[in-house]
Amino acid sequence: MYLEYYGFDRPPFQITPDVNFFFDSSVHKRALATITYGLSKLEGFVIVTGDVGAGKTTLIEYLLSHGDLKNIVVARISTTQLEAENLLELIASELELRKSGATKAAYLRDLNSYFLRIAQAGKSVLLIVDEVQNLSAGALEELRMLSNFQNRERPLVQQLLVGQPEFRARLASPACEQIRQRVIASYHLSSLTAAEVPVYIEHRLHQAGRSVAGPFTKGAYQRIHMETGGVPRKINRLCDRLLLYGFLEECPEIDGMVVDRVTAEMRAENLIDSPAPIDTDDGMDAPLDLNDAHRITDENDAKQVKPRADQNPQAAPEIVPEIPQAAPHPPMEVVMPNPKPLLDTMARLRRELDAHKAHIARLQARLESESGKRGAA
Repeated sequence: MYLEYYGFDRPPFQITPDVNFFFDSSVHKRALATITYGLSKLEGFVIVTGDVGAGKTTLIEYLLSHGDLKNIVVARISTTQLEAENLLELIASELELRKSGATKAAYLRDLNSYFLRIAQAGKSVLLIVDEVQNLSAGALEELRMLSNFQNRERPLVQQLLVGQPEFRARLASPACEQIRQRVIASYHLSSLTAAEVPVYIEHRLHQAGRSVAGPFTKGAYQRIHMETGGVPRKINRLCDRLLLYGFLEECPEIDGMVVDRVTAEMRAENLIDSPAPIDTDDGMDAPLDLNDAHRITDENDAKQVKPRADQNPQAAPEIVPEIPQAAPHPPMEVVMPNPKPLLDTMARLRRELDAHKAHIARLQARLESESGKRGAA
């Protein structure tokens, strides 16, 4: 709707991943370098984590479309609370090996035979598991077992595990030690910085066909970063709504005040939360520590309370004299607060809410009017 008004030839802020809008921030560049290095080893596990909306899927899509994968057969699955018995079936289905209903042993046999055929053809297999934080402990164990498949020369399959930050916590547990030992590279995809948010937005505006500067002001960029915490998907949702508001209100320029109005509307509609916390992690400060879990456990086990050298463990307990209780305080007089300020505040909030509802009604009416004009044309 706002495309022509702002000079776009396609929507600039869709939330669906699109490699044409890939933004190579410093964090994304390091992530690509880390993943590329890990995949060059053709073995073990490569780990990529990031918050919801941080751009993990877009990063993987960009890697698959621009990486050197001509000798790699890629199988990609997205997990949703999968148990161990379903994971192998899903992988086999992705590789078109066997229909559902086979036994675990049959799936493992078919997968091993397939991996061997690929290796004999001079290629390798890359298994990408998205939303890996949803896997059960048994399903993770199945992935570890797949990493055991190898011929005389090298492993037959490499795995790229993509998930949310809580997966890193699972990897730090003793139960995942064997997986940790096989991690070749890992990276945490952090949010965009305050300096990167304007560049990110302008990049998307340019990719969508806008040839002039704007419409966002410096103040708008600052407010957008504050409201979204630099999370790309949140930025996209907010900017799309800002452009719609700007079109309906005929605002050639979108400043900080417009951002405040729109975020207030979205918050009233429960579409956004309070301003997001700013992630200052650049990705390289959160390496996957392969030893922390056991080191912490061992240190805790080793800590024991030892008696002092001058302390006799057989000594009689010390008698503590009884402390007399203080006399009770006289009852305090309860002073009731003046309810008028609270009532005034409630009335003001009610007026603001009514104003927001009226504004939304005007926007809806204008939308219907514009739709009617386009239908008549």
